Amino acid sequence: MVSAPSVILLAIAIPSGALALFALVFFLLGRRMRRLRREGRVTYSAKTSSDSNANFTG
Repeated sequence: MVSAPSVILLAIAIPSGALALFALVFFLLGRRMRRLRREGRVTYSAKTSSDSNANFTG
């Protein structure tokens, strides 16, 4: 049987490890997307273009 302190340690370590992994992945993806955007290889489509008749003022 597993002792209580090790269960508590696992209950804290596993979610925090997963959180750190997600943070690392999103950080690296964000850096890569920024670099590709700077080089002009990735572009976002504009919400409104210059010839759009949408008017969001007031």
